[in-house]
Amino acid sequence: MKAFVFLFLALLMGLPAHAATVSISLSSNAGPKFATSGGSLLVNGSVIRIGVFNVSGLNLSTLQTSNDYGLVESLFTPLAETQPNGGTVTQSGNSSQNLIINSLVGSGNVLGQVSNIESTYLAAGTQLYAWVFNDANPALSTEWGIFTATSGWNFPNALGSETLATFEVNSIIRGSTTGGVTTTDQLRLSAVPEPGSALLMLAAAALLPRRRRLTAL
Repeated sequence: MKAFVFLFLALLMGLPAHAATVSISLSSNAGPKFATSGGSLLVNGSVIRIGVFNVSGLNLSTLQTSNDYGLVESLFTPLAETQPNGGTVTQSGNSSQNLIINSLVGSGNVLGQVSNIESTYLAAGTQLYAWVFNDANPALSTEWGIFTATSGWNFPNALGSETLATFEVNSIIRGSTTGGVTTTDQLRLSAVPEPGSALLMLAAAALLPRRRRLTAL
């Protein structure tokens, strides 16, 4: 009998330990809505990616100014999106692995959750960000914004949960806001120039010094 108990305890101790899970919700309830740079509320299906940005060193400047989606994405660690241990999306009218603007609460609004995230996926207290797009496909979007808050937008402890509420947003890495926090406010996005437009601007900038030299002659 003692040998059996010893064997049972040995097997039990040898079982892999599973970390507890956490959940992250995103809500614009009674808070600002997401809108384009022109003020139009985002339409249903526009993608919102929740996760962490590497803002160390010169990376913050890149996030604020770069229009290179691949470069900005390289600084981002997402939740859900089929990432191992990154959780799954639970949201009305949405079967994808991204949170979206959902018409359940009107244009420009979002209400959804990423659940079953392993508590070891990120360190507790890690700053969380909402990377918002004006398209259902982030890579094809013409505008995006990066929003966070200095309090209340943190990865929770094991078995905990956190609600990222838009009325808490007080740090906008990319985008703008219309002012004080009321139900009519809009968190705006920044325009992302088309590749052709960007090339034209670079070409014009390259010609400026030459024109100045010709004028001086």
